[in-house]
Amino acid sequence: MQTRPARHNRTERGFTLIEVLVALAIIAIGRAAVVAVAARSGLVDANLQQRTFAAWVATNQMTRMRLATQWPDLGTQDGKVTLASQQWHWKATVVKTQDPDLRRVTIDVATEAKPDDSVTELIGFIGKPLPKPQNLQALDNGNLHHPSKGGG
Repeated sequence: MQTRPARHNRTERGFTLIEVLVALAIIAIGRAAVVAVAARSGLVDANLQQRTFAAWVATNQMTRMRLATQWPDLGTQDGKVTLASQQWHWKATVVKTQDPDLRRVTIDVATEAKPDDSVTELIGFIGKPLPKPQNLQALDNGNLHHPSKGGG
């Protein structure tokens, strides 16, 4: 009896080494793209958070200026404030407008580490404060009788 050598059927062929390497390269490129997008997303989130905090600093400073009893002087004012465990540097520039009862205020906010690199800018207008009513001026001067201070 003679035995014949086994023949390999060409239809039952597996992947070649080159095909496997090409598939692995495609998967590696895809995963690298996913990692890059995730890293950029984290940077965008950090940038958005920083810009949000800077906008809050600017809004708070504009509100302080609007609530002040005196009209802001023309020129530049600056200061530092802590918000969200971070030091912020703000600079307010006050200029005249065509309306003599209105001033334009531009507030730039930067991190303390980069005070010349503005993170956000807020522009607003502050009207000239109205004079106090007579009864409030008299109270401020102590001319009005206050019931809790004796007398009736």
